[in-house]
Amino acid sequence: MTTAKRSSLALLMPILLLSSCKKLIEIDTPIHQVINTEVFKSDSLAQAAVLGIYSDMSASATSYSSGQTTLYTALSANELWYYTPGLRDEFANCDIEIGSHSTLNASFWNLMYKHIYITNMCFEQLNGSVVSPALKARLTGEVLFLRAFCYFQLVNLFGDVPLVTGTDYRINAQLPRSSVETIYDQLIVDLKAAAETLPVSYAGGNRVRATRWAALALLARIHLYRNNWQQAADASAELINQNLFALTPLANVFVRNSTEGILQLQPVNPTWNTWEAREILPATANETPKYLLTDRLFQAFEQGDNRKTAWVTSRVFNGQTLRYPAKYKVYGNGAALTEFYTVLRLAEQYLIRAEARAHLSDIDGGLADLNIIRRRAGLTDTTASGQQELFRLIEHERQSELFVEWGHRWFDLRRTNRINEVMSAIHPASWKPEDALYPIPVDQLNLNPSLTQNPGY
Repeated sequence: MTTAKRSSLALLMPILLLSSCKKLIEIDTPIHQVINTEVFKSDSLAQAAVLGIYSDMSASATSYSSGQTTLYTALSANELWYYTPGLRDEFANCDIEIGSHSTLNASFWNLMYKHIYITNMCFEQLNGSVVSPALKARLTGEVLFLRAFCYFQLVNLFGDVPLVTGTDYRINAQLPRSSVETIYDQLIVDLKAAAETLPVSYAGGNRVRATRWAALALLARIHLYRNNWQQAADASAELINQNLFALTPLANVFVRNSTEGILQLQPVNPTWNTWEAREILPATANETPKYLLTDRLFQAFEQGDNRKTAWVTSRVFNGQTLRYPAKYKVYGNGAALTEFYTVLRLAEQYLIRAEARAHLSDIDGGLADLNIIRRRAGLTDTTASGQQELFRLIEHERQSELFVEWGHRWFDLRRTNRINEVMSAIHPASWKPEDALYPIPVDQLNLNPSLTQNPGY
C-alpha cells in the first residue's frame, strides 16, 4: 500500500481485538475478528464486534482509555509530577517538544481514531443488517456513545480535529480539521440519539456497557462545556433522580459496580484490576512511587476533607514524604478483580448541575448540590454571597473531587478561561496561551497534507 493510501488518522485497521472476559458477554468471543458484512449477519457476532471496542479500550496500559489521559493531563495541570526525570517533564512543564509526539500519537491520536473507525464501521454495517431490531438499536446507541466519548477526549486535548463519520479511507486520509463547535454539534446529535435507543438498566450486574444514563452523563458534560446551562441542568437532573445511582462512601467509589458508577471499564487482563493503579501504586514496600501529588494540589484540600486521606497516600523515601493518588488501591499482579476503571460517575453530575444552576442564577440550588458533595467528604456546608463566589467554590470543589481523574482539572481550566491565570502563576517564565492545547502529532501532519499544527508548536 502506498503512503497516499494510508489513512493519516490510523483508521485503516479493520481488525478488532476482542479478547474479552466471558463475564462481560454471554458468548464465546473470537480473539481477533475481522469486521465485515459477515459479522453483521449474526446477533452474537454483531454484539461481539461492539463489545470488542470496550475490550480494546482496556487492553493496554498505554491507552488513553486505561489511564494515560488521566496521568498526562494531571502532569499538565500541576496535579502530578513524575519522580524520575524524562520526557514526562515536558507535560509537567507545559513545554511539549518533538520527543513527546510519539506518545501523543500512539497513546492518544491513533487509538482514539482507531476506535472511531471501528464505531463508524459498526454503525454502517448495523444499518440495514439482519441483526434483530432490539439488539440493533442497542448496539447502534453504544457505538454512537463510544464515538462521542472519543471525540470529547480529542477536542479537549487537541482542539479542532478531523471529524470522521465514515470508513472511506480515501476521504478520511485527507480530511482537514473541523472546529470544536462543529464536533460538539455532532456529539449532541449522536448522544441524544443514543439516549433514545440505549437500555435504562444494567445487564448482568456489571456497569460496563453504555446505557441511557452514560449517554445523558456525557451529554450533560458537553452542554456544560458549551454553556448550555439549562440543558446541562436538565440532563444531569434526570440522571441524579434515578434510583440506580447513589453516592457511596469514599472508600467504595471506584470499586466494581459501585452505586456511584455510571460507566466502568472491565479489566480484560485477569492479572490486573486497573492499569492506572499499576502505573501509580508502588509494586513493593520498597519501591518509589512514580506519579506524585504536587504540593500545590495537596494544599488545596480543606482541613478536614476526608478525600485528602481516603484518596491520597504516602510513603517516606530517603527522608522525604512522597504523596501519591490512591483512588484505585489494588496494584494487581494476580489480585482478585475488585476495582473496575470508572469512566463516568454520579458526583460529577451533582457538580455539573451545581454549576449550571449557578449560571442560571439559582444560587440556592447550586449550593445544595455543592454541599451534597462536601458532606460526603466530611466537610460542613458552605455558603456563597453571590454568583461569582459560587463559581469559585464550584471550581475548588471540582478540583478536590475530580483530581487526577480523566483530565477534569486540565479541561476545566481551559473551558472556564482560567488556564492562563492559573498556569502562568505556576510557570511564570515559560507559560504561553498556546500551551493549553497539545500539538498535533507530527506523524499525522506528514501523512495528511490537509492537517495544520496548533499555534506555538
